[in-house]
Amino acid sequence: MDSIAASLAAVQDQVVAAAHRALMLRREPHYSSEGAGPSEGAGPSGDAASPGGAGSSASTREKLDRLLREILASIEQHDSSVVARYSAGIAVERLRAGFEITELQSAFNALEEALWREVGEVFEPDEQIPAMEAITNSFRAGRDALARTWVALARLEPGERAAPPGDGADESRLSTEVRGGVGILTMHDEAKRNVLGAPMAAAIIAALERFTRAEVRVVVLRAAPGSKVWSAGHDVNELPRGRRDPLAYNDPLEQCVRAVRSTRAPVIAMIHGSVWGGAFDLVLSCDVVIADETATFAITPANLGLPYNTTGLLHFMGRLPVNVVKEMFFTAKPIDAYLAERWLVVNHLVPAAELETFTLDIAATMATKAPLAIASVKEQLRVLSDFQPIAAQVNERIQALRREAYDSNDYLEGLTAFAEKRPPVFRGT
Repeated sequence: MDSIAASLAAVQDQVVAAAHRALMLRREPHYSSEGAGPSEGAGPSGDAASPGGAGSSASTREKLDRLLREILASIEQHDSSVVARYSAGIAVERLRAGFEITELQSAFNALEEALWREVGEVFEPDEQIPAMEAITNSFRAGRDALARTWVALARLEPGERAAPPGDGADESRLSTEVRGGVGILTMHDEAKRNVLGAPMAAAIIAALERFTRAEVRVVVLRAAPGSKVWSAGHDVNELPRGRRDPLAYNDPLEQCVRAVRSTRAPVIAMIHGSVWGGAFDLVLSCDVVIADETATFAITPANLGLPYNTTGLLHFMGRLPVNVVKEMFFTAKPIDAYLAERWLVVNHLVPAAELETFTLDIAATMATKAPLAIASVKEQLRVLSDFQPIAAQVNERIQALRREAYDSNDYLEGLTAFAEKRPPVFRGT
């Protein structure tokens, strides 16, 4: 990775210049070449602007240069938390200054586009794929931290927005423990059935990042002992009420799923109790699933009129036959542990009394194996399963169908019925 970062650093000036030109040509007001943009004045540090903020053309270019240096440092140090921490700081500063998140994302987009154009010139053909993967991972970490921090802080009162969420997991919802080389994440928000809303998702992501820095070799994700519900999935109260994609890229649960899939260590889901909705997507995104006879699994967006996204469907198709995926999505009915074992949702089905011991034994065995080899295999499998080419017109048609669904009366009826604890009445409009 250090050679990749060094090669990219050699073209840093060209990349920053190209990104700067792109922002100027788009004539976005927050990248005005003269004076301040819509929130005039210095940021809290006395600086003119962060990437995405107002300021002079020279200031914008300086901030683009700083962002690119943080990205290259992440690549060189094999540590995505470098750019993640910087992105979180940007989110704090710009939210306090009154900017929109899209204004921050513009800087990421312009830099990434400029960097991609240099890959073919800088690297030999056999070096291009590792370089592209390193660039993609670093930008993804930065964007995810940006969106995660923005969502968390936007929920607070203005006076509370003093700092980004910390690195530690939220102990009120999630506790962490390390045994040897095995990190254990335990969800215990039983009052809300371990719902995977923004707070829980942020806590899981922060804990995974901390485990990565501590070189934990295997992660076990579980619910607190005795929980009847492993997780109730997405927090329905956080879903937008129409006219906006409810499962967009920066949705907290979507970020959590990506973090589990991309973290270097294998993640084992230890399942006792029921798994609903988006939590099922999270379970399938884990590398190994071990369950006991109390486990049930259901994918329930049809109960809400919610159009699931293509990325999530690919997760299901990667683990289940397409006819099984269709039945589960179309009926929203749960399957029990025995059918889940038959359909290979779970790797092992064991008695409840043996679940923890069995899971930790497998985790301990994995922790004795070569971590670099395991990380390499996990990343290759993720890349091979994630990167499915879709023609532009097909993708546009899919998004049009999804937009028709989440703009519909049925979607609003699903959310209303859920809140009122009654069966929804869908009319296809």
